[in-house]
Amino acid sequence: MLELVDWSFIITLGVIVLTALFGAWVSGRHKDRCLKDFDGYRVTVEREGDHIVWGDMKLYPTGFELIYGVDVKDTGHMETSYVYYKDEYGSLHAIYRHARDLTPELQARRARSVDKSLHPGIFRRALRSIRNFLSTAADSFADALTMTAGRLRVKGATLMTDTSQTYMRGISKDVFGYVGTNFDPLLEKLVGTRVVIEMVENEVVHEHSGVFKDYSADFLELLDVYYPLPQEVDLDGEKEYRIADKIAITLDDKEMRVHNQADQPQHLERIEAGEEQTELNAILPPGEEMVVPIAAGGRTVKLHLRIASRLDMIVPRAGTLIRHRAERYNPDSIFDVGIALVRRDMLDRDIEKLRERLRYA
Repeated sequence: MLELVDWSFIITLGVIVLTALFGAWVSGRHKDRCLKDFDGYRVTVEREGDHIVWGDMKLYPTGFELIYGVDVKDTGHMETSYVYYKDEYGSLHAIYRHARDLTPELQARRARSVDKSLHPGIFRRALRSIRNFLSTAADSFADALTMTAGRLRVKGATLMTDTSQTYMRGISKDVFGYVGTNFDPLLEKLVGTRVVIEMVENEVVHEHSGVFKDYSADFLELLDVYYPLPQEVDLDGEKEYRIADKIAITLDDKEMRVHNQADQPQHLERIEAGEEQTELNAILPPGEEMVVPIAAGGRTVKLHLRIASRLDMIVPRAGTLIRHRAERYNPDSIFDVGIALVRRDMLDRDIEKLRERLRYA
């Protein structure tokens, strides 16, 4: 009776089922290492086209959900969260976490995470080395597994057919691929150092500096980056407007006053008054005020600017690369236009004021 049993089929089926189950278990639990570091924090997600969403991140293997702090009313319904799927990661521009706005508990959690990553112990170093080794040897492991299974024979019959070996190789590569994270020896040497990244923004390459914390197959994670976040201020019927403790805006019928109360320069991009646009493209130094003549005339006025904020950020590797170490110098520009972060002497500031007056006279 046993001689009639096709053991090659049974063993092949058993190996495939067990491997597939193990692969499904691993893939169902796998979360991106960089995104996992932001799980549970209030974050801001910027998609291509300056589309911004923010909320408390809840990470899943197939994507993440942003839980709004306040319900958002839309046409005919209320929205309480935003779901971002893994397949949409290609349209992701960056994810930001404002370190100074965290609660004391989350600040302590962030500090522990940073300390473990930048000052790992022997056990953590060993785990990272093993993970990097598995990532490097993923293809070799998959080939070895299928070759070993294929050499098993019973009465001259191959237990693993060519089709089965191909299927096994695919499953094995998936399993080992989840264990590793595209190990890069060059990036590994830069973890924990201050670096300069080149990042594509609106088809233009810009540089930003921060502490390189970690990387995964899809993302880079940086800490303490001074980054100019886009901001749109709609002054619909408003005469005065404030952005946190950074910017104070005053509008009347003839002019707009923008006062920079922050410690970093701010970038004023343009003003929209109805259908009319006025390009500013001006850097407003700390403590300075800019006066822009504008005839509002009852029209809706919008100010587009970028506010320099110190934050942690996750960026896709597809549009970003690490170009320099930055430990031996201090970056002197936030907006990539050569504006110094240090305060200038009185003469330079007076000259700058005169230039602004001439520009908008």
